Amino acid sequence: MSSKLRIGALGNSKILQRFIQTPEMSVSGSIDIIATRSNESALAASESYPNKKVLVGYETLLERKDLDAIYVCLPTGLHFEWAKKVLEAGKHVLVEKPAVLSAQEARTLDEIAGAKKLVLMEAWWYRFHPLVQSLRQLIASDAIGTIKHISSSFSYINSDPNDSRWQPELGGGALYDMFSYHIDFLNYVMQIRNQDIYLIQAFSSLRYGVDASISAELITNKGAVCNFMAGLNRPSLCKTFILGEKGSIEVPQLRIMPEFGEVSYAHHSHSGVRTMGFPTANAYSLMLDAFALACLKNTESPVKPEDTIANTELLERIKAARDE
Repeated sequence: MSSKLRIGALGNSKILQRFIQTPEMSVSGSIDIIATRSNESALAASESYPNKKVLVGYETLLERKDLDAIYVCLPTGLHFEWAKKVLEAGKHVLVEKPAVLSAQEARTLDEIAGAKKLVLMEAWWYRFHPLVQSLRQLIASDAIGTIKHISSSFSYINSDPNDSRWQPELGGGALYDMFSYHIDFLNYVMQIRNQDIYLIQAFSSLRYGVDASISAELITNKGAVCNFMAGLNRPSLCKTFILGEKGSIEVPQLRIMPEFGEVSYAHHSHSGVRTMGFPTANAYSLMLDAFALACLKNTESPVKPEDTIANTELLERIKAARDE
């Protein structure tokens, strides 16, 4: 393996633009080759990325000897199939979130990656932003005490009916596309996982056979109430509020894209209000670096497969509550 991880991209989704930029955004890894499904999509990829090699056919990427890892950025419903093929081909895999649609799929991928000693990582880019790291440390320090209430909304307007997010056979819908952020935030930042939730209520509005929006209330074993909303059909501030016995936290914008520039959150306590500010950061770049270094150094995935399993178990329970 070279000193810089050689990565291929499986698919040409819009998210790929976050990872292929000039100058290159990662010092440890680079996406060198893109595989598309057809000649037409290959032409579009070549126009978007004239300095990258573009191939027709996903299988062609798996056979490349000059690649160490593959980034799977296909529609959600295709993630499991192709992540599995990537691992079986002996390559590390970074798979776009949500990685899978069932906990059993997550367990299967984990077993294959473990057996082959490969890095399997779900692309939870937001985790790598300094603001999120600070939030996680603040919660872990017990600065706001026992958590009593969490509320958050993640939504946007997707007006393209041909987008895969509107297609049920491709794993579309707000539950997977946006609500999954809430679940990973609970897991990673709040340290609240599937086994910590004892009651779930959920309801949604449908369009094209998928969740156009979904709202849910989750109550933990310790009595914390979590109210979350996600949607593909409405704008949102993506604001998050956390209330504890000793204080509270307000995050004006948790979808901390690089183009948003400086970001902050407010920590309210008996001492007053402390605003924590953070300079512009590219969490996508930080994530790609972390993935590349884990592959190069043969260390564990920065986003542990057991997190993906736990997240997907909870998403399955929310889906079941929605369908009651």
